[in-house]
Amino acid sequence: MANEESPASKAAEDAEGEPSADADEDAASTSGTRDDDAAGKADDDADEKADADDEAPGDTAEKTDDAAPRAPAGARERYRRLHTLSGALALGVFLVEHIATNASALGGGASYDSVVGAIERSRVLPFVEVVFILLPLAFHAGYGLYLLRSKAAPDAVIARYGERRLWLLQRASAIGVLVFVLAHLWELRVQRLVFGLSADALHTTLTAHLSWTWAGVPFIALFYVLGLLAVSVHLSNGLFAATAAWNIGVSATGRRRARVTTIALGGGLFLLGAATTVGLATGTRLLPEADGDSAAVVVPCGSAAPPPFRVAPTPSR
Repeated sequence: MANEESPASKAAEDAEGEPSADADEDAASTSGTRDDDAAGKADDDADEKADADDEAPGDTAEKTDDAAPRAPAGARERYRRLHTLSGALALGVFLVEHIATNASALGGGASYDSVVGAIERSRVLPFVEVVFILLPLAFHAGYGLYLLRSKAAPDAVIARYGERRLWLLQRASAIGVLVFVLAHLWELRVQRLVFGLSADALHTTLTAHLSWTWAGVPFIALFYVLGLLAVSVHLSNGLFAATAAWNIGVSATGRRRARVTTIALGGGLFLLGAATTVGLATGTRLLPEADGDSAAVVVPCGSAAPPPFRVAPTPSR
């Protein structure tokens, strides 16, 4: 019949109108392949990113090391411990001995010369100064300047001082100590080594310098008092932090005792050093009868006292 379509024609129309099962399978296969490729690419990108993240800290550290080499944390902690130890031994022991011996000036020039002058004339003094004083102080000052370059410090280091303000006070007092020590070394030690200042002239030199005034103000003596204050604060605060660094008195009671002890030590040294400075500047003596230059003059009283001058008798004519 004319109206009936042949089976072949109908099959052709079905093929043109709807995709075949094979086509569906091919499309599904292609789509799956694309999805697999996309997923694989995403996985590869993720792996590369993870590798980059893993390598980033090392690269950053390497760049940081190239810019400013830094010691490992363990080495830095050892340096800090040596820094506190050198300060406690060199600055602490030397400061106690130095202020105590210079306090002999409160007994007068002869007393000062018998104590300080004898030490200055000792033959082993240069060896002791270089090995036990100058070298530890040089390390303490050098590493201290290195620490001052950084504006921050690990929380564990700040905690050794008890609070952040005391840590800042330690840094500020360090600058004052450095200026005071350099000026003091120039005034006496360099004058002795380079310009030939005699050990017998130390008392006279100190007296002349500390008693000097300008516009009625003893600026050098005030500088010495402020320098002694900076040294005492630095030593007291540093010793307290050193006990924590070396695990001494870690309990609450131990920390309180360490604080009281270090404050008492620093305060006592400051008072003794300030009294010595004032004594040299004003001539004040704690022991006026200690030596001849400050001994009280015994003057007879009453009729035994000689007249201030004698009147020569007028010759008779």
